[in-house]
Order: sequence, then C-alpha cells, then structure tokens
Amino acid sequence: MKFQSLKHLFAVALVGFTMVGCSSTPTSEEKEPASQEVVDKSVATTEVAEQSAVSSTDLSEMQAKLASMVVRFDFDRSEIKPEFFEVIKAHAEYLNANSDAKVTVSGHCDERGTREYNLALGERRANSVKTALIAEGVSADRITVISFGEDNPVAEGHNEAAWSQNRRAEFAY
Repeated sequence: MKFQSLKHLFAVALVGFTMVGCSSTPTSEEKEPASQEVVDKSVATTEVAEQSAVSSTDLSEMQAKLASMVVRFDFDRSEIKPEFFEVIKAHAEYLNANSDAKVTVSGHCDERGTREYNLALGERRANSVKTALIAEGVSADRITVISFGEDNPVAEGHNEAAWSQNRRAEFAY
C-alpha cells in the first residue's frame, strides 16, 4: 500500500513538472495555431486574455464555456493525459486573470468497481487536476475538490463508450 502511494506521488509530481516545463510564451512567429483543434481549445484562453474588464454576463458566459471543458481519464487511472493539458491551462488562465474566482473540481468514475473504490478514485482524479492547476499558478485555497465516484454519470450505458465519458473531472465556478 505504501509503495502504491509513493508511486502515485511520483506520478503526480512528474505530471506537474512536465506541465511547468512545457509552459512557454510563443514567439511572434508561433502565434498562429498549427491546427483547428488548437484554435478550438484555446478559445476560452484567448477571450480571457483579451478582456480585462468584463461584465458579469460576459463572465458567466466564459464560466459556462470553461465548465464544458472536462478532463477525461483512462480506466482505473488518475494521471492526466497530455491531450488535456490545454483544458487545464485554459482553466488556470481564467482563474489567474480573475482573482476572485474559485473553482470546484469534481472527480467521476464509471460504474465498475465498488462504491468506496470509485469514491477514492474520483478524489484522486480531482486532486490530480488540482495539482496541475497549482502548477499553472493557481492558489490552492481557490480550488475545492469533491468526488462523486460512480454517481452522476453523463452516459447511462453499460459499455466502453458510456464508461469512457463517465471517467472525468469537471469544473464548476
């Protein structure tokens, strides 16, 4: 058990160091996104950077866009996959630009596994996202973590397609 905890700690630290090491400011030649996917993922980030004074309606719209951007996980895993670093970065940039904003990260699992195991796995997933947000400069006291385990599925099926949608971390502002 102790070895698993240590292994998990190293995995989380590796993710954090990787994210910090990969963070960079683009040069003027790199500002054009390489693909439409990058453009789509960075819409919320761009909007946050371009609007320093926003109305409460605009703020609500940005929060709604960000809330729909979730992090998905592999079966029985809490490590953040590289394709979701942009999602985390968009949330971190919003939080860093809006010092009064707070976020709740909720961890979710598919229906397989015991209730207790899924609650623990959901918490590990939410904590992985919290660690990544902290690595991006968000203060830990602005992030709340909660696990719903297998409760609150977004897909009701009993197959891999449904299960993969339910293995996620969501953001609520």
